[in-house]
Parts: sequence; structure tokens; C-alpha cells
Amino acid sequence: MDNLFNTEQMTKTMKKAQRRATWKTIFITFCVLIVTLSAGKIANDAITRFLQSHAQNSFYTLHQVGRANEFIGTTKNYPGILGGEMHYKTFKFIEGKIVPTGDDTYGYGFFRDEKVYEGSTFPLPFGKSGSEQDVDVQHYNELGQREMLFFYPFIDYQKMRNDLALLPEMDDHKIMEVALSFDKGYSMQEALAKLPKDVTTTWLWVKDVNEVDDHTGKIEENGKVVGSYNVLRSEQDVYGFSLLNPNGEVAENPAEQFVRAISTGTRQKSSLQDEYKRLEKEIGGADGLSVNDLVIYGAVVTGDKKTLTSLQHLDFIKASSIGVITDKY
Repeated sequence: MDNLFNTEQMTKTMKKAQRRATWKTIFITFCVLIVTLSAGKIANDAITRFLQSHAQNSFYTLHQVGRANEFIGTTKNYPGILGGEMHYKTFKFIEGKIVPTGDDTYGYGFFRDEKVYEGSTFPLPFGKSGSEQDVDVQHYNELGQREMLFFYPFIDYQKMRNDLALLPEMDDHKIMEVALSFDKGYSMQEALAKLPKDVTTTWLWVKDVNEVDDHTGKIEENGKVVGSYNVLRSEQDVYGFSLLNPNGEVAENPAEQFVRAISTGTRQKSSLQDEYKRLEKEIGGADGLSVNDLVIYGAVVTGDKKTLTSLQHLDFIKASSIGVITDKY
């Protein structure tokens, strides 16, 4: 009874109970926080890996059907919150030699668009070409390597490239890649049969447009159309397939791989899905896409000055554009 009316003792007891309750609350909160953060990290890692895998598959598929004579090399992944960035390097095979061609980044996730982030296109020589107005300006990539150009067989250009005429000025110890644009569309077998055996054919340009459509651009001044120009394609914009695999060896059934890559792209949910559907429609038509539908508009070949000279004056070559030039060794 004395303790019951002992105010001081009651105060101590209540404070002790409050401290216990406070520490219990802190401990429970800490445990919940740890569990929540751990579960959140596990969930974020799983979601990020899924998004990264999905975006990477879509991006690798793009390189299977485009980017003339170029492969993806090393990649580095930087995951974040529900997304991240993938940094990658690219390279080309020039007569068996690996030549780095630059690096770039693409983002993926819920809070950013899935696309390739290109570098600045200023000054002009570092932008990609898109029309015959650019023929007189040699464009380069970020490493100062020449950009290849492709010319449609059904367009009568006022200006075209004939870089094969530059071969006499080349060093005998240099090797290079050359984009060849044909005078018309050929089957894969016809195209390979026409090309000399002493040059290495590494990549084939596939028709992906309707020739009936208008392929001209408008020249405007002060809001008025004052002229037009014919459209050409940069090596960054063309579609086709490599005859080599990423190890530099002869690829097995490259045409079939090209068709499968487009078919895969049409089923993948990505920012590129509509473009894959367009390719399937333009190349294959209403009955779907098969190897027999492929029409070859051009090719990329590699060699040295001596071997590439055999391409000069061949009547089926409409235009030629030299790309990467490097030493043999």
C-alpha cells in the first residue's frame, strides 16, 4: 500500500516502461526497415535485370539487322533504381583485323526511354549523312573514321560517290572497307557471284523500302519549299546482315539469322517494335518474311589497294564509298 501511493516509485516504473517501449519500437522499426530495404533491393535487382535483359536483347537484335559491318564488343552495365545504363564499344573486322569504332550508351527502365543516346552532331562532319547534298562533305565517326554511304539503285542522283577512283592515291600497306551500291536489286546468290573472289565480302545491304514511294526531301527557305534532294543512306541507317560472326569467322546461314532477328523484334515489346514490323512488311510483304524475299541493294567489301582495284569499272556497281582505313598490321 505504501508503494501504491509512492509517486516517485511510480514515476520511475513508468519511465522504465516507456524506455522499454521506445527501445522495442526502435528495434521493431529497425527490423522492418532492414527487411523492407532488403526486399526492395532484391525486387529492384530482379526488375532491373529483367528490364536490362529485355532492352539488351532488343538492342542486340538491332545490330543483327543493321549497322553496316559493325559488331558490339565489350559492354558494361550500370544498374540503378528500376533501370540503368549500358555502356558498350563497337568494332569492325577489316581483313581479319579488329578495328575499334567508338562507344556509346543506351538507357533502360521505367524512368527513361529505351534508345541509343548519340553524341553531338555538331560540327557538321561528325553528323551522319542523309541526302545527296552531303556527298561533297565527308562525314566521320567520333574516332575520325570515314562514314560509308549507300545509294538506292532506283534513284537518279545528281551527285554520287566513286571512292574507288581514290585507290591510286592509297598507301600499298593500307586495308579498308568499301560500301558498294548496285545498279539494281539482286538475289543473295547473284550478288555474291558478281563480286570478285579476291575481295572479302563482309556485309550485304537489304532492300527495306517501297521503290514507288517518294524518296526525296524538301529544301525550305523562309518557310517556303525552294527545291528538293534525293535521299541516300548512311552506314548507321541501312539494314542488312553480316557474312561474318562476331569472332570474325564465316557465319552460318546469315540470311536465316537476319530473318529470325526481324521476326523476334516484331514480338519484343520495345521502342523498336514498330520498326521491326515495318521491316517485316516492306521486305516480306503480306505473306510474311522469308529468305527468298531478300533483295540485295549493295555490299561492304574489304581488302587492300591491289585487290580492291578489281572492282573498278564493273558495270553493276553504281556508287562506292570508302569507310574505315587502317594499317595491315
